[in-house]
Amino acid sequence: MNVEITPAVALETMVVLRPSGQLAAGESRAGAWSAWEAFADSGVEPLGFYLDGWEGDAPAALAAQLRASVWWDRPLFVAPGDAAPPWLADGAAPYAAALAASELCLAVRRSLPLDPAALHFDERVLYFLCLRDGAQLQPQCDRASLALYRYPMVEALARPGDDADACLAGLTRRRLLEPAELVDRTRHCRTCGSAHIHYLDVCPHCTSIHIRKSPSLHCFACGHVAPEADFHADGALSCPKCNAMLRHIGVDYDRPLTQYACGSCHHVFVETQVVARCLDCRTTAEPSTLDVREISSLRLSPQGRAALRAGQIQESFAALDSAHYVPPADFRRMLDWALATHARHGEMRFALMLVEFQNAAEVIEREGASRVFLMLDEFARRLHELLRTSDITTRTQEECLWLFLPFSSPEGLAARLQASLQGAGGGAAAMPLRTRIRHLEVPGGLRSGEQAADLMARLRDGA
Repeated sequence: MNVEITPAVALETMVVLRPSGQLAAGESRAGAWSAWEAFADSGVEPLGFYLDGWEGDAPAALAAQLRASVWWDRPLFVAPGDAAPPWLADGAAPYAAALAASELCLAVRRSLPLDPAALHFDERVLYFLCLRDGAQLQPQCDRASLALYRYPMVEALARPGDDADACLAGLTRRRLLEPAELVDRTRHCRTCGSAHIHYLDVCPHCTSIHIRKSPSLHCFACGHVAPEADFHADGALSCPKCNAMLRHIGVDYDRPLTQYACGSCHHVFVETQVVARCLDCRTTAEPSTLDVREISSLRLSPQGRAALRAGQIQESFAALDSAHYVPPADFRRMLDWALATHARHGEMRFALMLVEFQNAAEVIEREGASRVFLMLDEFARRLHELLRTSDITTRTQEECLWLFLPFSSPEGLAARLQASLQGAGGGAAAMPLRTRIRHLEVPGGLRSGEQAADLMARLRDGA
């Protein structure tokens, strides 16, 4: 081991991992080790990590050890020309550039009032990005992944029991992470969420896959169209429906466009029906009913940076602020607009719904904020699946969720929301979130002269 530290420099040291265990010329404020274990036993506090001279799978193994260690947040660079561990390194750079980047990360770390060892999984992800200005989480296509894409860096930051996909979905839904660059667009089974979809041409009459292209004939006498093989009889052509002899093409019959014939129901058709079959759960569905997801690199949003600095990442009810969310003032304006539209056009109808979480403070005290966050995040995921693009939500208080539902009947949605809350309860041992769901319809529940504030007050007071 070779260490070179000047007395005037801070306690943290650049860790150079090199097979020789020796420092190179110009590597100031650094110590060199030939193995991860040797460094881990040294007691040195790392400023950043620099890999040089490793071959094969060694860089990836060292990167994985770093991300699983107590120094998971430190920058990791490799020497130019070396094989960078895919997805887990900050890049390839000369030592001087790696040192400068590590010092910038140190400055950001010192400005954040957070203990990296005490952070939850979602906080670790945001903290990791906050230390690196402009950093992005890059998706990797992996055919073994249920969703087809995964984020290796997030998986490397996970600890036993952490769900990387759920974490990213929650952070994106709460707008703490935002898409940076669109990479791909995938379609997913609504039953199991898999992106492993197989597309099949089937018969539009019986959905059998036993179809084949077949030349067909059209009888002018009765209009019957069928595969040519059905018209052959004793070396001549005759219509199997009306028994007319077909002697002259263009006079007795013609050949329409090549058609398909079903070997199961004998139906003849010009275009096949396309169905999507999930290779994981075998569910068959129309392609138009598949969930479409955009796969993008992800970066820290301004809201995420502000929440991290304020220590509000675990604010439980933020999970409910989905893509349908608008500020309360905009929600009231939309409600007033709908009422004014209804006054002019009676066919305009809508529903207003209030979901109140009555015992959230008690559950937080007994189960902890993390448990409540997990419950609400699961509920938010299911709510997102139930809402249409025209539906709008807001929160007037932490525990009050409002839904504006144009041209919708609220009874069915209320029942599904209640079932979703019960399903998101977190197990039998957890205290369930007690909720109250109220709703009214316009015009049926509208009273003369009421405005948005009146409707919301009536629902809130139960009048």
